[in-house]
Amino acid sequence: MIYPIWTTLNFVVCLLLFPLFLTSEHFDKHYHYHRRFSLTIFGSLTNDQEVLFSGEGNNFLTAVKQCSEFCRSDRRCIGMELCKISEDRIRCRACCKTKREDEEIPLNKTDERRYMAMYEERVNIAVNKPVTISSIYQPAFKPSHAVDDITVCSNWDLHIKSNLQFRPWIKIDFQGIYNVHSVVIYNTQSGNGGTLRNLQVNIGINGTENTCGFYEGPGELGERVVVYCPYLTRGSYALLTIMTPLGKTDILLVCEIQVFAN
Repeated sequence: MIYPIWTTLNFVVCLLLFPLFLTSEHFDKHYHYHRRFSLTIFGSLTNDQEVLFSGEGNNFLTAVKQCSEFCRSDRRCIGMELCKISEDRIRCRACCKTKREDEEIPLNKTDERRYMAMYEERVNIAVNKPVTISSIYQPAFKPSHAVDDITVCSNWDLHIKSNLQFRPWIKIDFQGIYNVHSVVIYNTQSGNGGTLRNLQVNIGINGTENTCGFYEGPGELGERVVVYCPYLTRGSYALLTIMTPLGKTDILLVCEIQVFAN
């Protein structure tokens, strides 16, 4: 039997064999507790997912509270897995450092585990904002194509592409200061998807840059990569750089870049 669990803080959770109702007094009041969890699929995380945090408790409440408190302070948290290890041992794991959107999370099927995704309304602050790039391969590959809100690049002239160089980069000016949640990169849908690799994503303000995340790659054709920034990542621009090894060269080739803020 599956029991629905509702809380006064906008959590919607469905778990097996845990008939429990939570109230606001179980949690400190905080912005992130207004984010919503909901059960998306019966299953669990795979070994391919980079877990952000893991905790255990002797019952559902203590386990879910540990992951909830972590997700309060880390915007990269997009969901949690709850796993019944034994009758008095419940494990929670918060997900994920980076994620390919074409992957289904979770992939493992099990009766003893449940995965809950986190949903939050966000705004793409990169659309039609000023863009500069380290170099332009040809005039058709305009920097503005990176923020034109076109995520299906059927033609080459919808991409941005740099010359073959050491550490190519692209910078997006938000024209304002924002709390940045995540950066989404749409890889090329033709040619060589593997050029998207070793990508450092920084958020900057007043000349000071902070790491949002890193995508190792190599990418795949048509891949949609999401890099989640740490909690309280704040800035006025995004700088994405291919971290080319010394003595090597790379090309920066993508279809679209989105930057989401709350």
